[in-house]
Amino acid sequence: MLPTMSKESEVKDGENKNLIKIVERPTFILKTREGENRAVSPNQRNGQKKEIDTSSSIVKIQDSIRVLSICPEMNTCIKFMDENMQLCENTIDYLYDQQDFLVVGCLGAQGVGKSTIMSLLTSHYSSNIFQIQDLSHYENSTNCTTGIDLFITKNRVMYLDTQPILSGFGIDSTSSDQKKGAPDFVNSDSNLELQSLQFAAFLFSICHVIVFIQDWFVDPNVVRFLQTAEMLKPSSTTIIDQDYVEYYPHMVFLHNKAELQDFTPAIIGEIKDFYNKIFSISRLQTHSGIDMSHCSKENNLNLFLIPSRTKEEDKIFCENEEFLIDKLRTKIHGVPRNSIASSVLTEKNWYHYVSKILEVIKKSHLSSEYGRLMP
Repeated sequence: MLPTMSKESEVKDGENKNLIKIVERPTFILKTREGENRAVSPNQRNGQKKEIDTSSSIVKIQDSIRVLSICPEMNTCIKFMDENMQLCENTIDYLYDQQDFLVVGCLGAQGVGKSTIMSLLTSHYSSNIFQIQDLSHYENSTNCTTGIDLFITKNRVMYLDTQPILSGFGIDSTSSDQKKGAPDFVNSDSNLELQSLQFAAFLFSICHVIVFIQDWFVDPNVVRFLQTAEMLKPSSTTIIDQDYVEYYPHMVFLHNKAELQDFTPAIIGEIKDFYNKIFSISRLQTHSGIDMSHCSKENNLNLFLIPSRTKEEDKIFCENEEFLIDKLRTKIHGVPRNSIASSVLTEKNWYHYVSKILEVIKKSHLSSEYGRLMP
């Protein structure tokens, strides 16, 4: 009897143990669920955080919009650089802290119509934004534009109207900065040419597009001037600056005051052949499709002819002048905007970058050596 009773008790004890285990498992789970606060689901908590983040981002966007609206709108041009090659500080008040902008400059000798062309390109905003040369400037042998004048359109295109190259009036030959940059100069003509070359090299470094304006085809001295200015342009080996890159702008050859025969296919073909041969090894972007054709192609030479309005036989082109200017403006605005620096620049950062390039060009050893070897 004793062995039998012990076996039954062992079985009962085992069953009791199993029952205890079965009862304990759901008990612990139920207690955990009861103690957990499940009034708000995790998805709802994350949703609240997203709403908070979204509202904060909207506040940030509104703050940035308020900052952009502070900049005044331009109704006329302002001085960007004075006749002594010094940047004007008030320019920064008209610049936004955004990256979508285009800089268009011009180059040319005195009286070729630089201010006229730049005023026509900005005629949608106001007439004669840039002062145009009149008879008094010829009588007094003065330049209409000294230094650089700036106008910024609503779609953030910066037009730079510049002083004429190789003109002695707009350049202060006794400037102390220039004397430091070229101490060996004894010939004022050489000093004048070097300063014009530095001015052109400066524009090559800060503009997306350069409109090179002439009033007759073709001046070999001016073509040689462009080639020399490209040579004197700062390179990555002559400047210690992480932001500097090997950059070259789009060059547009614009012949102003063109006569009737200049628009014939034979003459246009000769002009294209000439520029293709002269600038065959140039790094300037001369084939960007900024031409008079209806369809733009990247391999087309950047060539534009604007008709003369002084002769009776050329007045048939008068109604087409506005059409040509509109086409020139459209193709300039659609040109690829290559990065000027290694990092993407905003308008304000571009202004500070311009000041760095200006100092580098003034202190360039290559420019001073070239000036010393000039005849």
